[in-house]
Amino acid sequence: MLPIRLSRNLIAICLLASGMAQAHEGYDKAIQAYSCVDYPKAYSLFKTYADQGHGLSQYMVGIMLEQGQGTDSDVNAAYQWYLSSAKQGLADAYFALGDLYARGVGVGKDLIQAYAWFELANRAGHKLAKDMVASLAGNLQGDQITRAMSLADEWAKSVKK
Repeated sequence: MLPIRLSRNLIAICLLASGMAQAHEGYDKAIQAYSCVDYPKAYSLFKTYADQGHGLSQYMVGIMLEQGQGTDSDVNAAYQWYLSSAKQGLADAYFALGDLYARGVGVGKDLIQAYAWFELANRAGHKLAKDMVASLAGNLQGDQITRAMSLADEWAKSVKK
């Protein structure tokens, strides 16, 4: 399995190449800048669209903040951007939040929260999330998994449709 950081970069590149990336006017300029490794320009463009509520841009701002691409690294701010994107139901944002909780980066390490976020990503069709859910299940008791599933269900009810 690819390291989480590498796989998230690949996910970002795949998002950039997908039709989903065209969901916002001007977003193609951010895609081009990111693809050309012009991170300062990409960050500026993604941030503009993220501030306007564009979910994919919010996720990309989170990645760039977490990894210090085009801006100073700030995992706490990345968490907030991932959360904003997750509120719109983006599977990659769910996965990113699960990863932060699993590693205890920017938040306290919490395998129940990690399981819940990975479960949400899995439900949303994220390709790596199923493996993460299975991996975490071996580290949790039945009541902890029940709690994580309950958290995922609660979150799913609150997502913008």
